[in-house]
Amino acid sequence: MTRKRKTADAVFQGLEAGLRMFRWVVVILLVLFVFSGITKVEPDSVGLLLRFGRLQGGSPGEQVKQPGLLLALPFPIDDVKTVSGQDKEGEVVIDEVWRELTEVATTDEIDPVLEGYCLTGDHNIFQAKVVAKYKVSDPIAFELWMDKEDREALLRDVVVASLSQTVASWAMDDALRLQRVAPAPEATTEERLAQTVWHRAQVRLDALNGRGKSKGCGMTISALEFQQRHPPRHVIAEFERVQSAKIAKQTLWQKAKAFENREIPNAQAKANAMVQEATAYKDALVARANADVSEFQQLYEQYQKNPALVWRRIYQETIEYVLGHVQKRLFVSPGTRVVLGEKGESQP
Repeated sequence: MTRKRKTADAVFQGLEAGLRMFRWVVVILLVLFVFSGITKVEPDSVGLLLRFGRLQGGSPGEQVKQPGLLLALPFPIDDVKTVSGQDKEGEVVIDEVWRELTEVATTDEIDPVLEGYCLTGDHNIFQAKVVAKYKVSDPIAFELWMDKEDREALLRDVVVASLSQTVASWAMDDALRLQRVAPAPEATTEERLAQTVWHRAQVRLDALNGRGKSKGCGMTISALEFQQRHPPRHVIAEFERVQSAKIAKQTLWQKAKAFENREIPNAQAKANAMVQEATAYKDALVARANADVSEFQQLYEQYQKNPALVWRRIYQETIEYVLGHVQKRLFVSPGTRVVLGEKGESQP
């Protein structure tokens, strides 16, 4: 009996020690469970604390928890959601209106159900692959009112709608080079396709905020990038030939313009030189004619006063001019008859 009693006491002591250890284990597990809800919000993120599914905080400023340790009760009492901060960008690749050029075209037609596209203002087909980058403007709306798939789908829809609306008023060549000269009255203003599409897409996103029961998407588009843009692969070869012809035309026009800029000044310089030369010749002729007229008038006045004197003077000047220009002179006595030979020699 004594041995059995001792054995029972030992068993009870072991059970008591096990219960004490179990209580400590339970206490430790309970403490760990209580503190398991503490979450660290990273520096590039913010936190939202939901208690039994209800957002905690009296104002948006209190509801959005800044980076650091966030004291919360363990799940499922509290649920902490972290949202990327406003300085961190996300991106969505939009390829609904794009198709890779390397894909083989089985037909000469585009099936709009299988292949998306935009119709330009000059009735051409434009395809593009766009990357939309966004930032979180409202962490509460971004995280709680829409899931990730819906957010990306919404961003795709607004960008595609804005792209289709914009390209519908652009020419194909302008869309391919992503810019155009804006129509009158801003005839000298360049308009960029990415900027215009971004502005219209952001207007659509802003219009969703606070509409009906929706709190919006909480996103702001920070940038739009056109990674690829081209005509359909069915007619890409024809477009390339047209572009080559336009480039050749532009090259020839530039050469002709350079020739014009070079030759017109030369022609104008030659014309000015000829005009100046003709003017100088005219002035010389007029001056000489005026001098001859003046000399004749003076001589005529003298002739009227003394005709015989003027006659002898003219005769003497004429003889002097003739004698000064002959190479051979023969002096004969007055009254001698002179006969000129066949060679112009005089014979008595």
